[in-house]
Amino acid sequence: MLENFNEDNFQKNIKEILRISNEYRDGWKLHQKEGTKSIYITKKCIITLGVKHVDMPNITVTFEYHIAYHKSYCVPILAFNIWKPDGTKLTLEEFWKYNSQFNTDSMYDTLTQLDHPVLQTPILTLHPCRTHEVIQPFIEHSKNPVVSWLTTIGHFVHLELCQAYLKLC
Repeated sequence: MLENFNEDNFQKNIKEILRISNEYRDGWKLHQKEGTKSIYITKKCIITLGVKHVDMPNITVTFEYHIAYHKSYCVPILAFNIWKPDGTKLTLEEFWKYNSQFNTDSMYDTLTQLDHPVLQTPILTLHPCRTHEVIQPFIEHSKNPVVSWLTTIGHFVHLELCQAYLKLC
């Protein structure tokens, strides 16, 4: 469990992300599960995935990123769905083939399918079990630990934040 980081801190952090997103029209949207105080944000991006040195064709996909608070782990999570041009979802294994930056030995420890912590539906997720180790150094030194954490891990799943967010780090 993280010291000085709870769901209220998480909500404050993502509201700051939304403020920057609205100012720069970056596409993050706020969602709240009806009847709860649980909120999360989403953003859609169209990205072309390709593999260097492998005989696989490039594919243009739509990512829908979700940033939510995981109550069991007490950390933010980065979850996502990926749709192919035909509307079907890219599987975990298909996504893995397009991402050479992951070590195949730890595939399911790093990237997995879990239930969304708010929606309770299956979604691909950077596994939250070690998030506390990544985000802990930012808790005391960052204006927005969630942004600092995202700048550290987002590139693994093709999520890039524009420069405007860096003033929150």
